[in-house]
Amino acid sequence: MRFEEMDPLVPLAKQLAEAHSGPVVLVNKFTVALEERDAFTAAWADDAAFFKRQPGFISAQLHRGIGESSVFLNYAV
Repeated sequence: MRFEEMDPLVPLAKQLAEAHSGPVVLVNKFTVALEERDAFTAAWADDAAFFKRQPGFISAQLHRGIGESSVFLNYAV
């Protein structure tokens, strides 16, 4: 796995340090090998279950491209 900043001018750590009391939205894109899609979705479900129990959690959604796509997008508040 490789972490890549979506905004190199204002990295995630700096954005979080400047966050105010309102909700924070995280968007993550994952490209997964075809043979690892099921394992990835299972791992994501486990992680989501953990975060749903954390203070401040609002929601999380996982989307996958259509057809045989192996691109996933996670949207968490």
